[in-house]
Amino acid sequence: MKKIGTKQIVPLVLAVFAVVFAVIGFTQLGFWSHVDGPRPGFFPAIMAIIMFLTSIVSFFQSLKDKESAEYEKNELLVIAGGAGIIVGSYIIGLLPSCYLFIVLWLKVFEHTSWKDTLIVLAVCVAISVGVFRLWLGVYFPMGLLDYIL
Repeated sequence: MKKIGTKQIVPLVLAVFAVVFAVIGFTQLGFWSHVDGPRPGFFPAIMAIIMFLTSIVSFFQSLKDKESAEYEKNELLVIAGGAGIIVGSYIIGLLPSCYLFIVLWLKVFEHTSWKDTLIVLAVCVAISVGVFRLWLGVYFPMGLLDYIL
């Protein structure tokens, strides 16, 4: 009998999150309007479907794996960065937290030049604001800034 570990639990938890995001995307946010096109739930629902499928594939692949999970430093840094984005989204908002993560990751861990860092940041800002906020109408959490403004 194979021992159940994080390689099996994490994909199952992510599959549950994916189902929750898909339900919210389709039911509460709306997926598609025949008049206006994509609604605010369009992107979350698509990503939820992809996340669900990859989680299920990952779960079945983990059952074939003979080794136990071993995490390296860089993998733990990515997890810590994700946790930092979540915490930061409650304080300064989701988008500023993501932008701060990009700058910190590129400067501290990748040792990228300021020119390249600012180019990547500008592209990310253009995509997140232009596509998601303006075109799809996705509202991002503002954290405590919402109460101050």
